Amino acid sequence: MPALFTHKLSFQFDTGEWLFRDINFSLTDRLTGMVGRNGVGKSVFLSLLLGETSPTLGKVTCQGKIAHYSQLLSDLLASKQQIADYLGIKEKLIALRAIEQGSCEQRDFDLIGEDWDIEAQTLSVLKALRIDARLDDYCHALSGGQLALLQLHLLFQSDADILLLDEPSNHLDSQGRAWLIEQLDQFDGQVLLISHDRNLLRHVDAIYQLTGLGLGYFKGNYDVFLAQSTAKFEALDKKISYLSAEQKRLERQAQVNKEKAQQREAHGNKLRKTGSQPKILLDAMKDKAGQSRSAAVTNQQNQQERNLDKLQALKKQREQLKPQTLYLQQSSVVKKRSLLNIEKCRLKYGRGNPLSFTLSHAERCYLQGDNGCGKSTLLKAIQGVHSDYTGSVKLNVDAVYLDQHFGLLEHETTLLESLLKHCDGLTESDARILLAGIGFRRDVVYRKLECLSGGEKMKLAMLIVSHAAHSPLLLLDEPDNHLDIESKQILAAALNDYKGAFILVSHDRDFVAEVGINKTIAM
Repeated sequence: MPALFTHKLSFQFDTGEWLFRDINFSLTDRLTGMVGRNGVGKSVFLSLLLGETSPTLGKVTCQGKIAHYSQLLSDLLASKQQIADYLGIKEKLIALRAIEQGSCEQRDFDLIGEDWDIEAQTLSVLKALRIDARLDDYCHALSGGQLALLQLHLLFQSDADILLLDEPSNHLDSQGRAWLIEQLDQFDGQVLLISHDRNLLRHVDAIYQLTGLGLGYFKGNYDVFLAQSTAKFEALDKKISYLSAEQKRLERQAQVNKEKAQQREAHGNKLRKTGSQPKILLDAMKDKAGQSRSAAVTNQQNQQERNLDKLQALKKQREQLKPQTLYLQQSSVVKKRSLLNIEKCRLKYGRGNPLSFTLSHAERCYLQGDNGCGKSTLLKAIQGVHSDYTGSVKLNVDAVYLDQHFGLLEHETTLLESLLKHCDGLTESDARILLAGIGFRRDVVYRKLECLSGGEKMKLAMLIVSHAAHSPLLLLDEPDNHLDIESKQILAAALNDYKGAFILVSHDRDFVAEVGINKTIAM
């Protein structure tokens, strides 16, 4: 039987900082989700399960064949690999072409085997995946969603017993996400699904939550997990409130006891002066009172220390679960009647339907469309990155483009350097406040960007684009990708409060509903 579990798995950075310690994990359910904040260590944990990274302590035990999906598509985007080559059928197609041209080489016949209709079958698969491309097209010409579908198709068709999927619904449109859920339901093996897609997580059997405190297990789907974790956090708050009140009571009681002891001592000293009591008797009474008071004080101090230790431990837990905050700079009012005018724009790459619309300073626009229809291409055209279109695209203000692959970030810089470099006029103190809001406190601001998770990079990039000078129009290409669930909700709330204009591309229905869209453009 396939099995995957860990025993006291621990990982420590070269700096000496522990990412997590003593993680005990077992993949027992058919479809298991894993959630956790960006940077908490989910990708490292996955790398440890795959054997790509060695644990500092503990071990991973695996029985069965594992296949893995990575959320980052940069390798395929940068490669010169053709679709046929990626699907592993290029040699068969070459052999088929050779036989069609009269070749009698046995090697060609051996390569083809029984797959004489391999080309038609593969084209049929591409059509079912809504990938309108030839087999000799390059992978980098496909959209992010089409590349994701291609990779996931190969995984579900493999002979793997266990699938480890890291954010598989990123880049997928609504149809792609429905297809993914169908494939997960049909898969015979076990699946670990690391995801921040709330709708996708509603289909799992159980959820692991990774925090700075360790790994928690919740039986049931996302809705059950949310109810249980919310109740747990509320109970934690009640415990902290109770212990805080108890600490104040103990301190008040200690003060009262101290004042009473001082009063008794003053009374004894008064009796000594009057001489109404024998000195030997007063000394004995004083010694007895002193011993009793010392024992009471020690007991009170022990109570206070125990209570304080519990209180500090619970506050540490709450700090790990403390909500984050994303501050978006509020754009100054733009007096221009129109920020953007698009007339009969037909993109060279994409669906090819002509687009005409305008955008004013108060509009928050949702750009809706399936994978491959040209949404990212349109945003790049607005930004002036290319002119592969006919018609007119007129941008009347400055705009900042946030792409899916963090193109504006320089990975060799630190968090603080990057924010200060891109945001003129921002002081180091203000930059630190902004970074603390998204979870980067104290010396963490000196961490290199290359060490950040995808979600951490996206939160930093979002800060940068919203605080860049003279940027009333934000072009947001799936900014919720890579973000954990809490961060998605925080970003949605921040965009809802944002006074400037933006164009948003996203496939997360929950996120789009929370943003407060007032204009939709269908491509």
